[in-house]
Amino acid sequence: MQSADDTKSASDGGETADDAGVRSMTGFGRAEARATQLGVRVEVRSVNARHLKLSCRAPSELDARLHAIEAVVRERVTRGTVTLTVALERTSGAAPSRIDAGVLADYAEQARAAAVAAGLPSDIGLDTLIRLPGVLTEATSASDVGATDARDWDTIRGTVEAALAELVAMRTREGANTAQVLRAGADAIETLAAAIRDRVPTALVEHQRRLRERLDTLLGDAGGMPVEIVAREAAVLSEKTDIAEELERLTSHVAQWRETLDGGGPIGRRLEFLTQELGREANTIGSKSADPAIRDAVIDLKLEIDRLKEQAANIE
Repeated sequence: MQSADDTKSASDGGETADDAGVRSMTGFGRAEARATQLGVRVEVRSVNARHLKLSCRAPSELDARLHAIEAVVRERVTRGTVTLTVALERTSGAAPSRIDAGVLADYAEQARAAAVAAGLPSDIGLDTLIRLPGVLTEATSASDVGATDARDWDTIRGTVEAALAELVAMRTREGANTAQVLRAGADAIETLAAAIRDRVPTALVEHQRRLRERLDTLLGDAGGMPVEIVAREAAVLSEKTDIAEELERLTSHVAQWRETLDGGGPIGRRLEFLTQELGREANTIGSKSADPAIRDAVIDLKLEIDRLKEQAANIE
């Protein structure tokens, strides 16, 4: 432990988190400090959650400060299940003892009554009574500590902030690694979308060929289907199976995905929304197309989107 002016954390490099960076929801931070007669140790850990769920564990003397401690956490963390633990250690003289007059009077009354009943002298001294359980208590409430309370709170708050800084730094490092995976996934989706777009003209030509072959087989000796009828049917089919709009929206969602990653900050919910939209377009493309190559590409597309969804669930 050390002075409040030199609060230390467990981070090896003392890295400061960049609020503009992409952060994960998993992390751990620890910090310790000492100010005169008070030692403070704070640990904070977080795991994935859809919203912010905060749990603070602290000595009862900090009950009046729990709201302020939670406010400090909410300034730095917006999402995840966060557990913060505060431990205090007071050195000798840090919390002066006080006499509980009510307990002392009760002991004195009982002692006098017992002495009278036993026929013994009833002049029991204060030095005897004061050693009985419950007579002396430590002044640990805000009103008892008095003038030292403000200094103690400054130390406690500073230690909480130091532990949170380490937590955020770890979440930022993890987020940077996840962001690389998310960018690679976006690239893969864009590549698959381009392959589908390139395949569409060939798929249409092949479908026209198969349509003509089926019609010729059905008509047999009737001389085959006129070219204009085949062209008309192909045009109708082309309209029903047109996926240009879906591919355009897919590309747009990928662009928004990259912009969101570039912006940083609390972006997890937006990324999850974009994965839903990407999945919607992939499903529509798959339902509209009967081409085997496009269907295979759509399967790969859905797999990539599922991977993005899993990774996005880790982002704050």
